[in-house]
Amino acid sequence: MIDFLLGILGPVAAFILLVVPLIVIHELGHLFAARLRGIDVPEFGIGFPPRLFTLLRGHRTELTINALPLGGFVRMAGSEEGDNDPAGWERATISSKVLVMVAGVAMNALVAFLLMLVLAGPLAERASIRIAQVQPGSPAAKAGILPGDRIVGVEGETFDRFDAPLSSLPSRAGTSVLITVVTPGDDERTIPITLRTAEEAAGKGFMGVEIASIDSAGPLSRSFAESAALAARRTWEAGTAILGALGDFVSTPFRADTAGGGVAGPIGIAVGVSAAAGEIGIVGLLHIAALLSANLAVLNLLPIPPLDGGRVAALYLRRILGESRGRTMERRLVTVGAVLMLSLFAWISLGDILNLFGVER
Repeated sequence: MIDFLLGILGPVAAFILLVVPLIVIHELGHLFAARLRGIDVPEFGIGFPPRLFTLLRGHRTELTINALPLGGFVRMAGSEEGDNDPAGWERATISSKVLVMVAGVAMNALVAFLLMLVLAGPLAERASIRIAQVQPGSPAAKAGILPGDRIVGVEGETFDRFDAPLSSLPSRAGTSVLITVVTPGDDERTIPITLRTAEEAAGKGFMGVEIASIDSAGPLSRSFAESAALAARRTWEAGTAILGALGDFVSTPFRADTAGGGVAGPIGIAVGVSAAAGEIGIVGLLHIAALLSANLAVLNLLPIPPLDGGRVAALYLRRILGESRGRTMERRLVTVGAVLMLSLFAWISLGDILNLFGVER
């Protein structure tokens, strides 16, 4: 029973400590932009109602702590239809409303970049690849690589822990490359390996090794300019990757091998982080937070109500159709969008649960 409870509490704690702060940061973007544009914000809530207590009562905004620890919210003045509060949401200009909506996205993108910058600079780590198995007769076997050896470089270049360490091999297919290997006795040697061609490597790999793990091998030094460029690239790749995964999900939502379409939901993320926390350490957790923050930024740009991108689209729809017809269409789109989002969430969560119990669909 204790193990069962710990198995539940671990993922719950991982979700609260990792995902919820990113959602709160997103909402802070809305808060800051609203205040900047003169829109009153009576309440900034951490968690969702019912309210537990008021943590801070400011001159214009009170900070509340709520019972459901699933994110946060910003309650703006004049957000109800027909409310004529001069400092409220309904009386704000469309440019102000758009700025408030995209500010949440900008906050998540900024946090993702800053975390990536720290990981590419001060906390950058070299990586070593521990070999689990070596295929008989493979290029690695012919070069004398054995299970338990660690590969720490290719052609004199070290690996970054958060990059694909052997990504350069396809461009070097069929050629001879110098591989730096560390044996279990810590003897480092550089050996030549003639890689398989692309045709020969299909299903077998260019070197013919099975990777056991990719581990930290000490600090990695970069200049600030290099770190910033790498952080920008990683943030971009993290954001665009979620679009690819969602595209796969949309194209094959009911295939037996894609329950969740390759997209992990809150359950899958929490379970995965909880299980791996002891191995990946604080640096690994920061990397996951950066990936999630970039994903949240991109997802909220999608033109689907009630996401931020959808709300921006609805604002312009109301301008095109007129206030009355626009509001009616907006309500319909919000309803349809909410149903689609809940259906997507339910399907991905189902995939997370099936994966958790090892069930195939």
